[in-house]
Amino acid sequence: MSHKVEIAPTGRASCRGCKQAVAKGTPRFAEEFRNPYSEDGGPSFRYWHLPCAATKMANELAPALAAYEGELEGRAEIDALVREHMKPEMPFAEHAPNGRARCRACDETITKGELRVAFERMFEGPMGPQKGAAYAHPRCLARYLEREKEFGRETPAPADLLATIERHSGDKLAPDALAALREGLGTSSP
Repeated sequence: MSHKVEIAPTGRASCRGCKQAVAKGTPRFAEEFRNPYSEDGGPSFRYWHLPCAATKMANELAPALAAYEGELEGRAEIDALVREHMKPEMPFAEHAPNGRARCRACDETITKGELRVAFERMFEGPMGPQKGAAYAHPRCLARYLEREKEFGRETPAPADLLATIERHSGDKLAPDALAALREGLGTSSP
């Protein structure tokens, strides 16, 4: 997709984040998506204020900001917001920032502060296919992988998955978190 940062030519578009109008002449983030209402599935755009996009879509905004050649007022603040809200590549492990997610294997709530693994999933939304996250407890990882296979999806070997999670999670994984992931995947210590 060709997401881009541009100057709003009119003031008619509303921000997808805050729902307020994006004023004419102000910079905005244009998120490209496949238009489910066009006969040929052609592209369309959803618009965001830069600070709204930086908090909700940091991973998508970062390359568009890097490609933008014009001057942006408050660029340092926008860049700081993007860095703060960037998500690592999936799958990754993190401590849950809230208690709203449910484990896709056991269907129990993942409590705030509890270790979880985030996997990328595609789902059909009102505006066509969208990406989201599916979460699992470390203790449920083997069952999560089994369920994915039951649905006909490819899954990596447990040792490969552990290596990928370690690489994507960076220095955020404490030794006890790594041990919990190993135990959940049934892999031995290095």
